[in-house]
Amino acid sequence: MVKVAFSLLAVILLSGCSFFSAPGPAVLPLQPGGPVMPTAVDDADKKQSESDAKVAAAVAEARAQNKLGQTAKTENELSVAAAFLPTPTAADLAAAHARAERMNAEEYKAAISYGMTLQKKIDDAFNKMESDQKEAARVSALKDQEILTLQKKVEAVERDADRKLYTMAAVGLLTLGGIALALGRVMAGGGLMVSGTIVGAVPYLLNSNWFVPIIGLLALVVLFIITWHIFTEEKNGQKKG
Repeated sequence: MVKVAFSLLAVILLSGCSFFSAPGPAVLPLQPGGPVMPTAVDDADKKQSESDAKVAAAVAEARAQNKLGQTAKTENELSVAAAFLPTPTAADLAAAHARAERMNAEEYKAAISYGMTLQKKIDDAFNKMESDQKEAARVSALKDQEILTLQKKVEAVERDADRKLYTMAAVGLLTLGGIALALGRVMAGGGLMVSGTIVGAVPYLLNSNWFVPIIGLLALVVLFIITWHIFTEEKNGQKKG
């Protein structure tokens, strides 16, 4: 009987060590969406578009007021437009002044064409940046998914290896139990076979909600067997005395 109790106790200790020493799944950090997050790019693009729209509206109104001869209103609208623009350099101011003095139609045409081309390049650059950021975020999400898939595969291989070890231990205990039964050691053989069965089931119980209750029940059974054995030995000793 005591041998049965110690066999069960060994099972409890083995199962408990597996439960508390088994490492949990590693939490991998997510990869960043790219050198600059798409939300930051979108926010900058939105603010730039808002600024450009206000500048364009102020300039358009200034031109309309200028045609009406409203000098003060024209100046006010141009001041609003200037508030949204960077401070011009001395060289740019000199070039603009010289252009105004020359009043050359071809020169104005060339300057307007250059400005429109430059604006298109800026818009294209912003559009490409947004596209690149979205693609970077998409590729990053695919990589994250691949990492999680590989992690699950590794965990599955580890679980399979643990199950094989427990299966080998279970087969060994069952074999010893069968030998003990064949030699007439019924209690010892029965205890070893019960222990082997439980050991074989441990890998399937580790991730189960029933693991702790089962181990607790086994512990109570072991405690009961040991207590009963001690009580019986004392009782037999008193009778002999």
